[in-house]
Amino acid sequence: MPNNAHKLGVLMLNTHFPRPLGDIGNPGSFAQPVEFLTVPAATPGTVVSREAIAPQVVQGFIDGAQILVERGCELITTSCGFACAIHDELERAIAVPFVSSALNMIPALVGQLGADTPLPVITYDGRVLSKRHFGRFWADNVVIQGIENGQELYPVIKHDRPQLDAHLAEQDVLHSVAQVLEQHPGSQAIVFECTNLPPYRQAVEKRFGLPVYDIFSALASVSAERRHAATTL
Repeated sequence: MPNNAHKLGVLMLNTHFPRPLGDIGNPGSFAQPVEFLTVPAATPGTVVSREAIAPQVVQGFIDGAQILVERGCELITTSCGFACAIHDELERAIAVPFVSSALNMIPALVGQLGADTPLPVITYDGRVLSKRHFGRFWADNVVIQGIENGQELYPVIKHDRPQLDAHLAEQDVLHSVAQVLEQHPGSQAIVFECTNLPPYRQAVEKRFGLPVYDIFSALASVSAERRHAATTL
């Protein structure tokens, strides 16, 4: 997980399901100071949607981001990759760097891997995530694979259940990755849209031998850019 001196602010969806180590909602996932702020109107139902996020929910994110900045946070992120759909609105509303989602890394990854190389994106719900959610971060070589057919992780998140079987959740993720790699054998990397997937990143990398990029990768990338900029002033 990223180890940076600046304080991170995390805009959390209003949920109560378990957050194992590696999940963005677990304070132990971070080596630097972190502050969490729940956006009351933001739930999986109001954010993970085929429709545009409602204005009042967007405003809740903006208000929360501004509060976190006032409290000294120097980098803001969210607990749901679908927030990429409102990236520009939130970025304009605050004066510090903003990472809405691991999807922010797509253009850089396409630049590294090539526009003809399939880039699997593992998402909470592949039936919902679409080009619209990516906004300016979309690339035509993205292939979307959801975990919605899994037996554990998806229903725990969807129904906000109080218990999670980590082994079964890991199997759900491994199965989804296996499916998309079977369909796109030329893939050279994997992106986790969902911020609840990083606890299973190591298992995926070990099983399939491919690098996985997640919300922590995106945060580390922005932090590295900030450090580089500071040293060149």
